[in-house]
Amino acid sequence: MNKSRFLTTIIIGLLISNSILLFMFFNGPKINKEPKSIIIDKLNFDKEQIKQYDVYILQHRKAINENETTLKILRSNLYSQLKFKLDTTKIDSLIGFISEQQGVAERINYKHFIEIKNLCKPSQEKDFNDLTNEIVKLFSSKERK
Repeated sequence: MNKSRFLTTIIIGLLISNSILLFMFFNGPKINKEPKSIIIDKLNFDKEQIKQYDVYILQHRKAINENETTLKILRSNLYSQLKFKLDTTKIDSLIGFISEQQGVAERINYKHFIEIKNLCKPSQEKDFNDLTNEIVKLFSSKERK
């Protein structure tokens, strides 16, 4: 095999492997797409809906962050009780407060999806109903990492 034939074979091999890689890159599974993009795509939001959705997202994130801060403080108070003599009344009270805050988080999330639902046009109602089957998976922390 002469030099030019060898180089031609190498170049053709590289072109084929690059073509395969490009195909896999553009046609492979879409992983780690953020929920915002998924919702916009699935519901086929127009520009005005996206603007309003962005406002809802900011409000939602603010409420969730405030709730998370409260939860962290409550958990910190709970686990700081390990330093002291067992006081089941105080511990049960703190656990109750934590449970209430987790309920608040669920209400915040539910309200957010009601806002999204109200943002939909009648033609998007079926798409929203289909999306409700995926909400838990879409926002599961294990699925998003």
